[in-house]
Amino acid sequence: MFIGWIRAKSFSADLEAFSNVVTIDKSVVLKTFHQDQSLCFGAYDEKTLVAFISAYEMQNTILINNFHYMPNIKDDIKKRLVKLLLNNINDESKSICIMSKKDEKTMLMAFGFKEYAKFKKAIYSGGAPAFNFSNATAKSIAQENYMPTVTKLDKRAFNEARSDYIKDVLFKQSSLVLSTEFGYQHSYAIDKTLIKISPWVMEDAAYIDAEKILRGVIYHRGLKKIMAYVPSDVNEITNLYKSYNFDLSEEYSLLYTNNKPNIDLEMVYGF
Repeated sequence: MFIGWIRAKSFSADLEAFSNVVTIDKSVVLKTFHQDQSLCFGAYDEKTLVAFISAYEMQNTILINNFHYMPNIKDDIKKRLVKLLLNNINDESKSICIMSKKDEKTMLMAFGFKEYAKFKKAIYSGGAPAFNFSNATAKSIAQENYMPTVTKLDKRAFNEARSDYIKDVLFKQSSLVLSTEFGYQHSYAIDKTLIKISPWVMEDAAYIDAEKILRGVIYHRGLKKIMAYVPSDVNEITNLYKSYNFDLSEEYSLLYTNNKPNIDLEMVYGF
């Protein structure tokens, strides 16, 4: 087993083979890799990629945005990947964050991670209550000032400038952007059957606009499965998802090490 830097020449082909076994966002992985290869590591069984981890450096945060592995990978391999990444991050002033699965939490906490907030993985598989979605509603959430709204509200929610990450890493051909003066939502296809909402930020108490935007993404994307990570303890947000038949049974945690981040969770409708 080799664990070290990603093998750049074969990485695209390696990811393609990996994605036949594990659902991953190949575009986000590759864009993160091209932004900074020094924060991307893989585990190889001979020539086969069996696990990888990557991170993206922002103004105040280093976000571990990919941590994927084959179903039979032992915890020792996962730990070695995490340790390798942390050893190559040379900035102790920035928060290091990861959205952790329930069964990863104990392992990550052994590296000094702490829980910032509990999250749920919201999954929509169809069957939303009937609702009207008129041309007027569609126009009201399709404003042309999307990026200015992102720049203003995202920074307020996360207390740092993240527009480059949203624009350069998350945006793709399949992106659907919806916004009003009180918030914005970005969703995109991970594969042919799965849509991810990320990110989605609203002004606090902008419930009416949030509901219009949720109806919009279901109207445009509802023939596919839709997922989002939502803060568990913000009832206004979780109740909105539940009212449109999203399942919120799968538990996650936003973990951090180094400095504690400062996120207004009441604004985060989709991480």
